[in-house]
Amino acid sequence: MHAHHHRHQHGYGQQGHHNSFAQFIRPFFGGWRRPKYNVPMNVEDHADHYRVLVYAVSFDKADISVRVVNEELVIQGTRAHDTANDPAFLLQEYPLKSFERTIPLSNRVDAAGIQAKQENGVLILTVPKKPEQVVAVE
Repeated sequence: MHAHHHRHQHGYGQQGHHNSFAQFIRPFFGGWRRPKYNVPMNVEDHADHYRVLVYAVSFDKADISVRVVNEELVIQGTRAHDTANDPAFLLQEYPLKSFERTIPLSNRVDAAGIQAKQENGVLILTVPKKPEQVVAVE
């Protein structure tokens, strides 16, 4: 009879840990989309830039494109992959053929200055911040 009172006390509900993450990331990111099947990434906040590390295991530099489209940073990887030789996966947590990560950029980012390199299967993007604009008072 009183069971319905306890329904909302378990888990994160609709707020929970997503909220603090959104507040932490909002200066850089507008929104957040993550397909269920994708490569993981880290985003680091440094004094004059952000650093994005995309763990694109098994994708070569030639397989990866980084573009800015409609104020979003679009990171895509596509490679030829013959599924005929795939094992029967008990667990598969990263994609074999393609991935895409999309990061909405804030206006504090210098999109033209984004640099990308790859080290040990990790795509490293350096995203410069725009300097604070100081307006002189006359």
